[in-house]
Formats: sequence, C-alpha cells, structure tokens
Amino acid sequence: MGYMLRSDFMSLYDLYIQPEAAFEIITCLGNGGYVQFLDMNENVQAFHRRYVSEICRCSEIERILRFLEDEMKKDGIPVTRLRYDPRPLQPNEMAPLETLVEKWEDEITELNLNYAGLLKLYTEMSEMHYVLDSIGPMLGDAEIRNALLPKQFLTEADKLNDLTVLPGHLMIVTGVVRRVRGFTFQMMLWRISHGNIYYRQTEEDKVFKDVTGFEERKVAFLVICQGEELHERVLKVCGGFRATLYPCPRTAGDRSKITQDIGQKLTDQEEVLKKTKYQRCKALFTVAQQWHLWKIRVKKTKAIYHTMNLFNVDTRKCLIGRCWVPDVDVPKVHECLKFVSEKMGTTVESFMIKSNADEKPPTYHRTNKFTHGFQALINAYGESTYREVNPGLFTIITFPFLFAVMFGDLGHGILLIVFAMWMIMNERKIIAMRSTNEIFNIAFGGRYVILMLGIFSVITGFLYNDIFSKGFRLMDAYWINTKTKADIEDNNHITLNAADPTGKFAYLFGLDPIWKQAMNKIVVENSFKMKLSIILGVVHMLFGLSLAFVNNVYFKKYYHIWLVDIPSVIILSCLFLWLVFLMYFKWFYYEPKSTIQNKSPSCAQLLLILIIDLVLAGQTEPKLPAGCTEFYMFGETQRIMHRVLLLLVILCVPIMLFGAPLYLRRKAAKQVKETQEDLADKPTEFRIYRRSTQKDEIDKNIKKKSDFDFGDVMIRQSIHTIEYTLSTVSHTASYLRLWALSLAHAQLSEMLWDMILRDIGIRSCLKHGEFVGAILLFAIFAVWAGFTVSILVVMEGMSAFLHTLRLHWVEFMSKFYSGGGWMFTPFSFANIFNESDDKMDAVCKKLH
Repeated sequence: MGYMLRSDFMSLYDLYIQPEAAFEIITCLGNGGYVQFLDMNENVQAFHRRYVSEICRCSEIERILRFLEDEMKKDGIPVTRLRYDPRPLQPNEMAPLETLVEKWEDEITELNLNYAGLLKLYTEMSEMHYVLDSIGPMLGDAEIRNALLPKQFLTEADKLNDLTVLPGHLMIVTGVVRRVRGFTFQMMLWRISHGNIYYRQTEEDKVFKDVTGFEERKVAFLVICQGEELHERVLKVCGGFRATLYPCPRTAGDRSKITQDIGQKLTDQEEVLKKTKYQRCKALFTVAQQWHLWKIRVKKTKAIYHTMNLFNVDTRKCLIGRCWVPDVDVPKVHECLKFVSEKMGTTVESFMIKSNADEKPPTYHRTNKFTHGFQALINAYGESTYREVNPGLFTIITFPFLFAVMFGDLGHGILLIVFAMWMIMNERKIIAMRSTNEIFNIAFGGRYVILMLGIFSVITGFLYNDIFSKGFRLMDAYWINTKTKADIEDNNHITLNAADPTGKFAYLFGLDPIWKQAMNKIVVENSFKMKLSIILGVVHMLFGLSLAFVNNVYFKKYYHIWLVDIPSVIILSCLFLWLVFLMYFKWFYYEPKSTIQNKSPSCAQLLLILIIDLVLAGQTEPKLPAGCTEFYMFGETQRIMHRVLLLLVILCVPIMLFGAPLYLRRKAAKQVKETQEDLADKPTEFRIYRRSTQKDEIDKNIKKKSDFDFGDVMIRQSIHTIEYTLSTVSHTASYLRLWALSLAHAQLSEMLWDMILRDIGIRSCLKHGEFVGAILLFAIFAVWAGFTVSILVVMEGMSAFLHTLRLHWVEFMSKFYSGGGWMFTPFSFANIFNESDDKMDAVCKKLH
C-alpha cells in the first residue's frame, strides 16, 4: 500500500552485458519483471538490427503454430494447458523445433488436401446418386435414344452407329441447384424458352457439404428442351446459377444399375473419409499435447531477441543498454547479473552503473488483484506524474461511497456482491478460458471494484432503509400516532406533527421506516439528499485541495501553497463550507418542540436566499411568518460575517492571479544574476570550463534559467484562476447528481414494484384463483426480476458508475492531479502475450 500513495523511486542505469551471457541475463530479468529497457538504436531500421533473423525465425514458427491452432479449433480439439512456466528456447534448440513444426505443418496440409479431394468426390457422387434416384421416377421406363442426347453425352461408338443429330431433336439436362434459387432458376428457364421446355424438380431437397464444410440445401431438376440453340441457352442459365449438371443414363435398367453402383461406392467412400479424418484428428491430438509449450517458449524467445535488439554493440562486442529500475529492485538486478555471469563462466562479469542522463522517470505503482481495478480507473484519465500523490489509494473508498450514494439499495447491492463473488471464486477458470468478449473482460478486470460497489450499496441501502423500494423496521419509530380511532376512520390520511409527543429515541438505523408510508416522503427525501450531496461535494473538494498542499510540500513548492493553495481553500470555504455550516446549524437550531418562537421551523430562513445575499452583497427582507422577528440566523452579526467572507473571496482572486507569476519572475531574474556574477568572479575556471566536454550541457542550463517567459506563465495562471473561480460553483452544483440519481433510482425501483408485482401480480392471483394465480405470479415475478437486473442493476448501475467517474476525474482530481507522467512497463514474460508483433512480422515478410 505504501507504494500506491506515491510511485516507486526510479533510477536510470547503463547495463553492460557480455554477448555469451546476454540471452540468459535477459531471461532472468524477464522472469522477475524488474527493468524497462530503452531503445539505444532509435535511428536504426528494424531490418538492420543485429537479431532480426532470429526474430523472423520465431515469427515463422508462430505462423505455423497459428495454422495448427486454427486446424485444432475446426475439429474442437482442446489444447493441453501447462501447469508450470517453461523456459524459453535456447539458441541451439530453435532448429530442431523448426524442423518439427514444419513436419507437422506438411503432414496436416497433406491430410487436409487428401480429405478435401475425397470430400469433393464424395459430394459429387452423393449429388449424382440423389439426381438419379430422384429423376428416375420422372422418366420411368422411357428410353433415351442417341438422337435425343446432346453431342457432349454421345460416345464415339454412338456417333458412328447413329446418324447426325438433326436440329429440333429433344435434349435432356439433369443436375442440382440451390434450393433458395430454385424458383428463380425455373422462371429464368421459362423466359428464355418462352415456355417451350419441360421442367420438373423434386419435392424433397437434400443437404450437401462443400469442401470448406459449408452446408447447402440443393434440389434435383430435369429439363427437356428441343434443339441445340435452346439447349445452349439452358446450359448458360445453369452456369449462371451455378447448377451442377450430371449425365442421365439412357435406359431405366442403366439408371438403376448406376444408382446401385454409386450407392456402394458412397459406402466405401464414407469409410475412407472416416479413416482420413481419424488420421488428421490423431495428428492434431498429438500436436495439442505440445502446442501450448511450443507457443510459450517461442513467444519468450522472440521477446528476448526483440529486447536484445534494443542494445548497442561496442567495438569489443559488448552489449550496452539503458534501463529504468525501481530502487527497491536494484539489488535483485545485481544479483541476477552476478548469478548468470558465474553460471556461464564469462571472463568479464556483466554489470550496471547509474546513468547521469537527465531524463524524466516513469511512474510505477505496485498493485495487486484488489487495487489493480481502482488504479486502472485513474490511469484511464492520465498516468501520475513521477512521485505525485496517487488518487488511486483514496479512490478505493471514495469511489464506492459516492457510487453507493446514488445506487443505495440493499437488495441491488446484494446482487452486485453475488456477481462479483462469482467472478472472484471462479477467476482461475475464467482466466484460463481467455474470453474474447470485451465487455465481460472489462467487468472481470474490475471484479473487486464491483465487490466494493456492492458492499457500500448495501450500507447506504441500510441507511436509506431501502430494499427493492421497500422499508424494514429494526426498532420502534420515532413518530407516535396521537390521533383517535374516529379520526383515523374518517380520514384516509393523518398528519403527524413533530411538536406533538414522539418517541424517546430517534430511529438509530438510518431513515425512519415510517417515511416509506408518508405522502410527503419525496419532499423530505428530496431536501435531505440534496443537502447531503452538497455536504459530500464540499468535503470531497476540500480533500482534493488538501492533497494539492501535500504535493507542493513534497516537491518544495512552498510559494504555490501560499499563493495558490491557501487562496483556493479560502474561496471554497467562504462560499460553500459556510453553506454547509448553515445547513447543520439550521438542523440543530430550529426544532419543532422549541418554546422560543424564533427557533421554530416556520421561522427558519431559506439558505438559498442567504447564500445569494452573500455573493451579491445584498439584503433580502422577505415577509416573515407570524411571530417571527428575525430573518438572519445570527441577527446583525451575520450581515457582518457575510461582508467579511465576500471580502476574503475578492482579495484571494488577485493573489491567485498575480502571486505565482510575479514570484517566479523574480526568482528567475535572481538565478540569472547569481549565475552571471559567479562566472564573472571565476574567469580562470570559466576558461577551463569552456574547453571542457561539458560546455554544451552547462550552457544549456544557463540558457534554461534565462529563458523565463513571463507572458506564458501569466496566461496559464490566468486560465487556472478563472477556471477555478467559476468551477467552484459549477463543481459544487455537479455534486447534485448524487441527489438526482439517488431519487431517480429509488422512484424507478418503487414504480417497478408497484406496477408489476403489486398491481399486476396480486390482481392476477385474486382474479384466477390460487393455483392459476400462483403460476401467473411466478411468471410476473420473473418479469419483475428481469427488469430489476437489466434496468435497475445494469443500466442504473452503469449510469451511477459513469457519474461517479466524472466526479473523481473532474471535480476531485482537478484540484491536485496533473497526470503528466508516463507508465513504467517493465520487460516481463507475464505481459508478452498482450503485446502485438505486427510491426516486426511485417519486417520479416519484407525480408522474405
């Protein structure tokens, strides 16, 4: 948790590795995930780097493994998952694996080709068998003479024995066409022949598989036409509709015999197909036993060579790299370098030294399964600046709390807890499934966030006394009925006055359940939740400003505390913290049982009028109820307090506007003057410095101190001051969404209960009797449950989630969070499966 408050301390190191130990050292660092390597060859093309050939070999193996994976998916063959983390391929192990996977690729490809050829032949024979079996009853015992056959169906003997085919003789065309095109096919033939053909198709169609395994429903047809010209037209139409044509035997005996022969061949062909498929599945099952092992090892090896390409190679063939390392993990990296060097027996031990380069460090927050989801919400807005206060730690509490204020329902909170607990208890199975559903993956990644949302929703639902829009009673209510029996019988509703006798103790467990039965409950809840949202908003924003104070103390920006932070707190406190105080004072000062008339609730002033008078420095004198003599809560003193608060707000605005820019301008001028005086006092040292190798760097620092742009700083501070002053009102008003969504959620839940379960469900039971009514009530309950989950839990929950996210990103984090850092992404084998290698694969394709 300590590293969630601020990011880890990071250091930049230069790494010197011996070539013979480089592979093992990168492997060791990848197992630990300690360092992030920087590219030392930014100006070198990808295909000119040292280890590009090894990367391309790994890419080729991955291509074959993807091919094998696709083939296994086609047959539904499961891949055996490993229970251990294998080592990457050693350089001498890559060639044997290349030979092995290429052998399996050739074997599977050959089996696929054989199976496709056999399947094509089987499909053609099946279609021909279907055509002969279907067309036979249409032709009956009719004999087809040579003169009736098209020329392409005549044998050489037929042509010698028979006279030439005369124009006008009948032609027969048989085959199959897709069922969905059958009617269009028939109409087209009818049009081109002007109705001068005989067309019949079978009533029963049949499903056939093509080479790709796609199923098509086809129907057999018979066409008899007259003349070669019309026959050519029929053949063109058949080709256009992709109909498959088959010859028709002359006599009924031949048709019957060929049908029997094809049937027998189909039986033999089925056996051959089964054996071929069995051989293919057997080969794929063998591959599936090792496929996951091969994939992980190749992926690791490819990542190692890709990392080694980031290093420079000096004249002594030593690999020189640069990397960011968390200070906590520096001893582990040294230990890794020492261990591998001793293991490999290198003459010179690999080592790393701290770099003097002035670069911006990355931000690294250590998280676990529980905190990862909350940190992801912050990172979606922007990565923390190095060593800046991280809002993710506080978001663990504030995010579920503000969500629950809008989503407060004990029943709905329990549903969220059940869903989150299911994902948590089955997280290993779900991770192993590697789901491709993006929405589910987002929900699964935030399973602990959902759990916290559910827990806080249960708590606020308990305080709201709300479970599926119904209240529950844990103790006696504070309100006591003082009406007589006759009064209750004569009136549909009775009025309870807080000035009348009430219970000894207020209801201790949240909202009094009697408000669930009151006619004016919306008015009371509306006032209560609106004030509560303002209170929570002011406290939340003040907490954000206090974190800005902590940030500036850490970075030693003390001027920012006096000139920006403290005026910001004063502005917010004088306007809205004062309003919060008036709310509490009004609640405690005015009570129905008070004997003083000015302390009765009827004499309570409107806070909206008071705060408007404060801002406008005005004085509103409304008509007071009878018996009330004071408009202000503190009398004449309150007017003076309002003037003082308004004066403080007005004075803080120019301090915020001009304070920081003027201070920075003075500081920059002072630094330039001190630098020039220091150089003037030491001319000898300056001449030596001018000849030193660090001349450019020192000149750069001097120029940086003198290049202070007052106009740019003034513009930025003006924008910040105007934005903060205006947003003080808008941000406070933005927290009213807590009130609005809470009321909307409660009213929608009550509406679903009343309209579906009470009005429809109970009436169905009363109308149709006990048995039928119970069945209808069960169905209606299912409808209510479906609407509750889909609308109240999912849609309303998503709405509350997004509004809570906005309150944190805009209203809270804008007070202290800059988010100008960049994320620390260490080289780790645990993360390589989420990375894309499209760029390197494209390079390999060009090389081939």
